[in-house]
Amino acid sequence: MTSPRLFVLEDLFKFNNIVMDPLVEVYSLPFLLPKILEHPELVLAADAPDNSLMGFILGTRVEDASESFGDGKSMSWNHGHISAVAVADDYRKLGLGTRLLTTVRDIMDRQKDFYIDLFVREKNTNAIGLYESLGYVKYRWMPKFYADDHGYEMRLPLSRDVDRKSLEGIMIKKIYSFGNKLYYLLMFYIFGIIAIIIGGKLVE
Repeated sequence: MTSPRLFVLEDLFKFNNIVMDPLVEVYSLPFLLPKILEHPELVLAADAPDNSLMGFILGTRVEDASESFGDGKSMSWNHGHISAVAVADDYRKLGLGTRLLTTVRDIMDRQKDFYIDLFVREKNTNAIGLYESLGYVKYRWMPKFYADDHGYEMRLPLSRDVDRKSLEGIMIKKIYSFGNKLYYLLMFYIFGIIAIIIGGKLVE
């Protein structure tokens, strides 16, 4: 299996075969370029033998807070974020997605981030299964996060988060998410009944 390397700007012209997947979010250049330039060590790609891209991962960093001390030193409380990870159809089920995710995880861990989060479509069960196999946890359900689907925020505590504070409140969020799901199911059921009644009257 090829080793991930740093993503370079020329790769922007080589990853159309990957981002055309309907489950992969397509980002504009104004979104991609600042992230590639700001944290280049977190944006990786893997090459196929024919020099096309097998896959890529777009990681970034979010500063949650910072604290200054009397000696002039400051400490930042950062977490990592995975904006996108994708593998070309021909190279799936080979462990490349795992390789990309674990490589970025190790970099973020060495850089003392507290945790990693990412967003994923509810119907993308293969991706959810992969993330869970690597220790990610569904932190909250996000109704209509995507134009055509609900989503999950998933989190992975890193070694700096000894007390797993990044997962605090997860039970409350799960209860809230469950209530939201019941609400959407109820609305779907009610509108379905209304549509049947209206349709029946139109037939009459």
